[in-house]
Order: sequence, then C-alpha cells, then structure tokens
Amino acid sequence: MLRKIELFFNRILSEGENKKLNSHEVEIASAALLAHCAKADGEQSAEETAYLKSVLVKRFDLTPAEVDSVIEVAEARERDAIDLHQFTRVLHRSLDRDARIHMVQLLWEIADADGRIDSDEWRMVSLTAQLLDVEVHDAVAARQAAQSKGKSSEETSSARRAEPSPSEK
Repeated sequence: MLRKIELFFNRILSEGENKKLNSHEVEIASAALLAHCAKADGEQSAEETAYLKSVLVKRFDLTPAEVDSVIEVAEARERDAIDLHQFTRVLHRSLDRDARIHMVQLLWEIADADGRIDSDEWRMVSLTAQLLDVEVHDAVAARQAAQSKGKSSEETSSARRAEPSPSEK
C-alpha cells in the first residue's frame, strides 16, 4: 500500500517536471504546427511565410536568424512526423488553456494570411484545436478574432494606399 502511494506521488511529481519542457521544444512544436498550417493548402504564400516569421519573432522574442533556424528545424521535424500529435502533445503539456486558445488563433491567422482559408487549412486548424483540448466555441471565437484581425489590417493597409503621400499633396 505504501509503495502504491509512493508511486502515485512520484508520477505526479514527474508529470509536473514534464510540464516545464524546454522552451526550445515549445518553439519547435509551435513553429512546426504553424509551418504545417502555412502549407496545408499545398502552397505557402509569401504572406504566410512573412506572417509565420513575424509571429515567431514576437511570440518567442527571437532574432531573424534564430527564427530561420527554428523554422528549419521545425520543418525538418514536421516532414519526418507521421502526424501532428507529437507537436500538440508538447504544447498541451506546456501551455495553459489561454495560451492553447491563442495558439489556435495564431493558426487561424496563418491560414488567413493570404486572404482565404482553404478547406485543408480549416481541417488542420480544427484538428489541432481538438488535439490541444480547445473547446469548439473557443476555437470559433479564435477564428473570428483572426479573421477580423486580418480584415482590420487589410483595411488599414488599403487606407494607407488610398491616401496620397505627402509629396503628392
């Protein structure tokens, strides 16, 4: 009986240690999912690539050279992966609920970076949300937030293009 209790507490303690995964592994897992999403429709647009890099710079406070290195490693692991579970497992153990929802929103933003969400991108993000244990209503809210963010940035850039430059005035 005492041995069972000891095993129980050892398992709980080791699970706690597993949650404190190396931040590099979280970066790689995040980058792999984001890169996979950018290519889910069969092509990775320049907008998706640029957005992927900007997300990694902002989210992980990386330099452009570090981003390129992380993307290179992530894409290699993603190519070798059988499925998304190895990446979602790392994130599920490492991120709290709000951070997992934010990750789903980032995936929606990557999918929408080129102005359209393809059905393959839709399925990939929806599956990832399920694997990250993000509830459907939270995933829908994340998609809506991502799409409204995309529209507001499009409107801002369109408004900038429509305004005459100071030299044209």
